[in-house]
Amino acid sequence: VALIAEELQVSPPRLRLPVWPVWLAGALCEAVCVPLGIQPPLFRRRVDFYRKSRAFTTARAARELGYQPAVDLRTGIRMTIDWYRSQGLL
Repeated sequence: VALIAEELQVSPPRLRLPVWPVWLAGALCEAVCVPLGIQPPLFRRRVDFYRKSRAFTTARAARELGYQPAVDLRTGIRMTIDWYRSQGLL
């Protein structure tokens, strides 16, 4: 997150919310919206998804297959930011 913030030239987020109020809000949204046939804007499964780490490593692929990334992490982040900007998403 710090590297992405650095490349975007913004401060990294400082606010860290405890999970339980957001999860509870998801449960409440489900309880109200589902019986009414409305897609909940927030649900527990989505909260659980974002709680988990999404950090991966290429170490095993490098070790067993000789894999070498075509671009380093910082360059990949810059390319991604450029694409988002070109699409008007940033």
